[in-house]
Amino acid sequence: MSVVRRRTASGQERRGSGLRRHPLALVLGPLAGSGALFGAVVAVLARRAVAVRDRPRYRRRLLAVGEDEVVLARDLETERPGTYGLAWPGGHGVVGPPVHLDDGTVVRPLVELHWGTPLPGRAAMDHVHVGDPRSSFGLDFEDIALPGPVGDLPAWVVPGSRSDVWVLLAHGYGGSRSSALSFLPIIHELGCTALVVSYRNDPGAPASSDRRYHLGASEWEDLDAAMAYALAAGARRLALFGWSMGGAIALQALARSERRDFVSAVVLDSPVLDWRPVLTHVARSNHVPRPLAAAALRLIERQVGIAFDDFDWLARAAELKTPVLCFHGEGDATVPVAESLELARLRPDLVELVVQPAAGHVGSWNVDPVAYGTRLKRFLARELLGEND
Repeated sequence: MSVVRRRTASGQERRGSGLRRHPLALVLGPLAGSGALFGAVVAVLARRAVAVRDRPRYRRRLLAVGEDEVVLARDLETERPGTYGLAWPGGHGVVGPPVHLDDGTVVRPLVELHWGTPLPGRAAMDHVHVGDPRSSFGLDFEDIALPGPVGDLPAWVVPGSRSDVWVLLAHGYGGSRSSALSFLPIIHELGCTALVVSYRNDPGAPASSDRRYHLGASEWEDLDAAMAYALAAGARRLALFGWSMGGAIALQALARSERRDFVSAVVLDSPVLDWRPVLTHVARSNHVPRPLAAAALRLIERQVGIAFDDFDWLARAAELKTPVLCFHGEGDATVPVAESLELARLRPDLVELVVQPAAGHVGSWNVDPVAYGTRLKRFLARELLGEND
């Protein structure tokens, strides 16, 4: 395979800079001693932490495009092994594992083109599958309007051979239903019915009154509405499957829903088990001074009515009563794996942890989809379907 190389005049992204340095830290951090300025910066940080994403973020750089390969600026995300979607303004495709690395670039094969023509410019590493269950895998599905507390929520129902066992899938911060597509063939193979939910502030869904994410503190009510829908449709046993913030939402539903006794299994991928270390880690990675980060956390609690103690599943580990399968990448730079490791240590009787050394945030499936699928099927067959290994 020929290797296309091109460097931009502006230079390369520094290797290992997986998260960008926050621009406020660059210009305001040294000046934060002023009370008024400190308060203003804290307010901006808090607002950005719960802001709804209404447009794609293209944080990677596509340097060159060949006939069957692309060259990306090298960083923690673009150099990872595995297969990923590649998105750019006006297009989407799929890239395979890196075939060449040097100090500043990564060459990856372009294995599929969904739409658009890739050109040098901004890009994003994305989920592999796009569209809907039928266009992606030929799975029959129904596009429904799920009655929720703030209005009708768009959702997909993918019927299985059994209508009494349902898996409810909840995406993460700034995501969409498309990020659930990779898991649907595994669930369908087991015969389970899948319900891919959306929640308030999602594309096509009604907005919350303040147009902010509540980090699961209110979004769990939308997942609870999906639980009610499934039970009304004949479900007798449920599994909740959430990744990133979707994991926090699933755990809140498990703790707070009146329907929690119908939940037989929980699957988590790169889950937020405590918002404080996650947000503090992101702030530290972006060189936000510690006093600013701590003050922003307190402001978030007040502004969106969240109590971070409610999301601390290490402190609440004793409350877990439902078997949990947790996937987490050792290279996760967004939600560090340490919290998942500690939860598994605290509750080895209930928590089955699968650590993928090469994976980043919500990337375990991308690195090894076969191994991921095997563990997921085994767990759901045992805990949801009641089948012995």
